Order: sequence, then structure tokens, then C-alpha cells
Amino acid sequence: MVMTKKRKEILEIIEKSNKPLTAEEIYKVNKLKPNFSTIYRTLNFLESKNLIKSVSFENGPKYFYSTNKHYHFLYCIKCGNIEIFDKCTATQLEEFVEEKFDFQIIDHVFYFKGLCKNCQEG
Repeated sequence: MVMTKKRKEILEIIEKSNKPLTAEEIYKVNKLKPNFSTIYRTLNFLESKNLIKSVSFENGPKYFYSTNKHYHFLYCIKCGNIEIFDKCTATQLEEFVEEKFDFQIIDHVFYFKGLCKNCQEG
């Protein structure tokens, strides 16, 4: 696996972020300023090497995050805000699914969608 300077820079941006980022957000903070096609190719490469993961909410863009952290998400359907929580209770459900359906689980992506506090008040 060849880790070019641009790939390292994008991976570092994702790893240092406290929330998942879109390609556009990564572009804005990237010091090397590669074009968007390079950003997308790099994100695809990093994801194919399991260095990052992605998730998309509704019909929105992909959000990329580090595999070094285990995330679960709260997604506001009104404003698009994403909150992160790290309490994972999926172990029991995974065990049930594996046994009941003879299915080997490799990973999971978990999120709730609803209205954030600000959108509930507004």
C-alpha cells in the first residue's frame, strides 16, 4: 500500500476530526489543496484499505470517519446536524442475529434519525 503525502494528509484530517466529514469539508481544511477528483479517489482508496469508513444519511453526501474509533450517530432530519455517541449495545443483537440466521457479522453502522433539540424548539 502506497501512502502518498496527499493520502496521509487526508487520513490525518479524518483521524483528528471529532465528527465524520464530507469530501467538501475535507477539501476545505486540506493544506495541499488537491482537486475534488483526487479527494474522492483518495477517500475510495482509504476506505478500500479499511483505514476509514463512510456513512450517508437520507439522500445526503457520504460522511467519512476513522476506523480507529467506534461511532454511532444521531441525525437530525430537519437541519442535518450529526451528533456522535459511543455507547454500543449491539453485542447482544449481533449474537442473536449470528445464531438465529447463521450470519457472520463483520461490522455495523448504527444511527437514529429524528429532530435535534434546536429543531424541536423551532
